[in-house]
Amino acid sequence: MITEIVTTGTELLLGEIANENAQWLASFLNEHGYTVAYMTVVGDNPRRMEEAFRTALSRADLVITSGGLGSTLGDITKKAGAQAMGLSLVHVEEESKRLKKYYEDKKRPFLSSLDRQAWFAEGAHLFPNDAGSASGCALCRNGKILVHLPGPPFEMKTMMRNHVMPWLTEKLGSQGLIRSLVLSAVQMTEAEIEEKIGDLLRNQSNPTLALLARPGYVAVRITARGADEAEVMELIENMAEEIEGRIRVSRYHLEGDVLNDLHHLLLQEGFTVSAAESCTGGLIGKFLTDNPGSSSYFKGSAVTYWNEAKEKVLSVRKDTLDELTAVSGPVAAQMAEGSRNLYGSDIAVSTTGYAGPGRGERGEEPGLVYIGITGPLGTKVYQEQFFGSRRSVRYGAAEKALYYILSYAERLKEKKQDDL
Repeated sequence: MITEIVTTGTELLLGEIANENAQWLASFLNEHGYTVAYMTVVGDNPRRMEEAFRTALSRADLVITSGGLGSTLGDITKKAGAQAMGLSLVHVEEESKRLKKYYEDKKRPFLSSLDRQAWFAEGAHLFPNDAGSASGCALCRNGKILVHLPGPPFEMKTMMRNHVMPWLTEKLGSQGLIRSLVLSAVQMTEAEIEEKIGDLLRNQSNPTLALLARPGYVAVRITARGADEAEVMELIENMAEEIEGRIRVSRYHLEGDVLNDLHHLLLQEGFTVSAAESCTGGLIGKFLTDNPGSSSYFKGSAVTYWNEAKEKVLSVRKDTLDELTAVSGPVAAQMAEGSRNLYGSDIAVSTTGYAGPGRGERGEEPGLVYIGITGPLGTKVYQEQFFGSRRSVRYGAAEKALYYILSYAERLKEKKQDDL
């Protein structure tokens, strides 16, 4: 099922907000087997929006839009969609009654402008909004489907999950599954990887392969389509084993899987975490607090950039700093242990390194980072080499630190289970 996502709103074109809806919809639709072949962003201009919808309907079987379903004069999505499908707008009395009750329950006046939300293309199938006022809808004509979703991300996601996808599945049947596995190559360039797996890249079909430059590493993404989970995962596993036989990779996806997996594991096991950061400057704390509910496990992060801060806050020994410099394995170990003592956490992680662009005190290459991890299972330090800009090194180090926290927490969970 060829699908196009059209996000509406001039604020997107001005760069005032990030296009979170398009990213989420693409991921959600691909998981359910829909091939997202196109993405379009269009402003709140009636002519251009109708033209964008017509173009999308000419090349896709399913077009899903978000935004512009509200009650202001700028909310023109449903009108543009009706015109693109050659349909008239009609006032839906039942929807008008629902809106009046909705605002009455909210103890807000039902202004005449709010009734604009009760106008839909003739024959539209309506989707309830469990998190807001504006209903969504679907239009079907000439073998094409046009779906309108609200713009606020939470409303859009809730409607898509609870109502639109069940409706699409009932109408179109299962589209199968699309799944991806990301292998991470930290110490190879894209060109070096291509030398090793070029034949796989050239001859790909199902699964498909892609090389993606990421902060501090290269991601090798394997994507497969199949009728069910077992079929898809067998395809992915066979390709992953072939790649692992040729290049050194790790099976973790720093941008997504690790943080989510870590979040759920810490909530489930009740482990607490803290950090001590030098070169990452607080990024570990930022990542760990991105998920709601993180206050139950994240105790804090000490950003100790100067040596004096490492000594006074984390009790790093001055003789170690003087002899080995701040960028060394022993200092990373002492920083992690100092963080654990400071915050009373179960697990603590540390980062110290040269983010660049200049070399280190003893001529070390930029991108050299030591990551320390400590807890009930002891302390370990990992020496890493990240590539790219200063930002790439810092983000790569922070994301890799999350991976080491996850690995440590998984071992701690296993020990806890063995002790029972």
